[in-house]
Parts: sequence; structure tokens; C-alpha cells
Amino acid sequence: MSKGPLAIEFAGIPFSNPFMLSSAPPTLDAKRVIRAAKLGWGGAVLKTVTEEPTVDPRTRLGVLREQGKLIGMNNIELLSRHPLKVWIDSWIPEIKAKAPEDFVVVASIMSSPEPEGWTTLAETMSQTGVNALELNVSCPHGSPEKHMGAFIGQNPDLVEQVTKAAKKGTDLPIFVKLTPNVTDIVPIAKAAKRGGANALSAINTVESLIGIDIETATPYPFAYDAELANPQSTYGGFCGPAVRPLGLRFVSQIAKALPNIPISGMGGIENWRNAVEYLMVGASTLQVCTAVMWYGFRIIRDITKHLTEFMKEKGYKTVEEIVGKALPKITTWTALPKLPPVVAWIDPKKCELGKECIVACADAGYQAIRMEGNRIIVDPEKCDGCGLCAVVCGANAVEFVKKE
Repeated sequence: MSKGPLAIEFAGIPFSNPFMLSSAPPTLDAKRVIRAAKLGWGGAVLKTVTEEPTVDPRTRLGVLREQGKLIGMNNIELLSRHPLKVWIDSWIPEIKAKAPEDFVVVASIMSSPEPEGWTTLAETMSQTGVNALELNVSCPHGSPEKHMGAFIGQNPDLVEQVTKAAKKGTDLPIFVKLTPNVTDIVPIAKAAKRGGANALSAINTVESLIGIDIETATPYPFAYDAELANPQSTYGGFCGPAVRPLGLRFVSQIAKALPNIPISGMGGIENWRNAVEYLMVGASTLQVCTAVMWYGFRIIRDITKHLTEFMKEKGYKTVEEIVGKALPKITTWTALPKLPPVVAWIDPKKCELGKECIVACADAGYQAIRMEGNRIIVDPEKCDGCGLCAVVCGANAVEFVKKE
């Protein structure tokens, strides 16, 4: 096993670093995976395979922007469009032959609720030389219509059943990829563990409708017919930075409920800071998709470089020392201190006099902020310490201090 600062063991598998490509378009064939491996990714979860290849609509990606910046994406793409034989006879052997020796390859599989399908797929893919299997019981669109994907992942009994079935077909570590489209993810995670899961992956995409073209009353993304007329759409899987708060929530909930099972975290990881956030709430490997689709495989170089620098600066010797660091500080609402003597203070050196804080506090806060000459100030007698001013301040000029 690599002894570098980012090396980590996950479900008994040594990783040179904790970063994997998640099962998605960036892992749809051998060529892409090999290129990513040579650029420094620690591993990849291959595009999900099932008994029969799938056919996708065109187009199948919709985007959400805020002031021109990409913040989220919706997809209505399904599984691998290539037959099992291509993966087994050609692509996986090619990846294993051409990728660095320590590059981890995880096969993603999906079948119906019938246990036999999972057993057979697990057995078949295990013979290819992959390092582990990931069970896709969480695809939120298309697959549930066939009683697959999230149809299974939303039912603890089915999750336990198919996990047990897959275990029958392999001695490899099994990851179960969980859906966020549930009221409570913990019972699903516990069911996967009962079924024999060696690790959990969280989260898959969030079922969504990305938006509507109001000129034609057509939802995005447009799925065109053969005549490029009468486009339609459907609910898809939402991903990207906008889902990171959900991913952090679900990973932390699983980590607190099941502290002894490894978690591969994903959902809106764009940079090394996001990676540290996921590590601190309990993930020990990290899967990336959307950021790669937007910015390319080379982002791994900046991510690993800056994570290594952060660890050195903070005195972390291993990635394991970061894992779960924030969990003790996540408590219940009831346990939180109420109305502490904290008020806002605006740093005049940072303040750009944008006045967003004045408007927000006047209309939705406590009328505690005003202009005084060429400075924005806070009345500590009126301020309630709610934090709204810090939310709207684009200059990061708001601090919170103890009320005198």
C-alpha cells in the first residue's frame, strides 16, 4: 500500500488517495477511466451495468445557474449502453492492464428485486479482476419504473435482500449506494449492513425537476423525438454543489448511527475544502462526478495538492485523523444553547457598503443595522444574533461577538 499522506484503507482495500470517480458518464468506458487513473485519481466506480444495456434520450442534461455560475445539474441518463460482454472481455481487462497498479476499480451493478439477478451479476463481475462491487439501489429516474434502482433502495427489506443475494455471488467487498429520496436514510443503511455490506456509498442524485422553459411550457432537459419536435422531459437526478448540504447531512447521519461501517461520501464535491467537509462528517473515501463533467479529470491535481497542504498545516498525519472530526459537534436542536449573548459586528476594513445587510435586517431581521456616515453599524441592543446579515454579506465582513 502507498505510504503517502493521502493513503487510506477502505473496506479492506488500500487506496493511494481517497478520491474516486463515481459511477457516471466519466466512467462510461475504459479510455476515460485509464486517463483519469494516470492523472492521479485513487479509483473509479464504473458506469452501472445490468443484464441488458440501456438506451438514453437526447438531450438528457439540464443545468441550474445562479448569476452565471453552475450550481446544479439534472440528468435523465440511465446505465451503461454497452453490453456486459464488452466490459468483461475488453474494458475491465484493459483498465487493469493500463492503469497504475494501485488504482482501485469498482464495478457497479443493478438488477431487479429478484435475488438471482444480483447473485449472477456479482459472480460475473467478480471474475473480471475488479477490487469491489457497488450495488446501485438508488437511481432515482427510469429504473424505478422497472422496479429497479430507488424502487429497491427506498425499501429496507429489499435492500437487505439484494445485498445478501449479491454477497452469495462474490467474496469481494460490497458497497451499497444509497438514495437520498427517503424520509430517513438510517433504516436503509442499517438494512444494507444487515445484508452484509462492507461499506456504504452516499448519496446518489436527488429526484428533481430542474426547471421549465416558460416560452414553450416545456420542462428541461428537452428529450427530442425523431423529428426534433414536441420535446418532453421527466423527473431526473439532481447533482452538483447545490446538493452538498444534503450529502453532508446523510453521510453524517449514517456515520453517527453506524460508526463502524466505512462510508464513501459524494454529492457536490468540487474542491479540497468540500472533500475535507465530507471527511469531517464521517466519509473516508470521496466520489466525484459533476465537477469532473464540468471541469475535467485534471481537477484531481489541485484537490490532492491542497488537501496535502491543509493536512500539513493542521498537523494531520493521515486522512483517518480527519474522518469524523466534526461529528461530536453535530447535536440535536434540543441540546443547543438558546439565545446566547451574541451579536453581529461589521468589520469596517472588509465592509464594501453594499447595504444588503441593512435591507435584510430591516425587512426580515430586527432593524438593528443602519448607515452612520460612511460606515454600516449594528445596534447591539436591537441585534438578536440571528445571522441573516452574514448570509447576505458578499464581503464576509460580519463577525459575531459577545454582547457587552
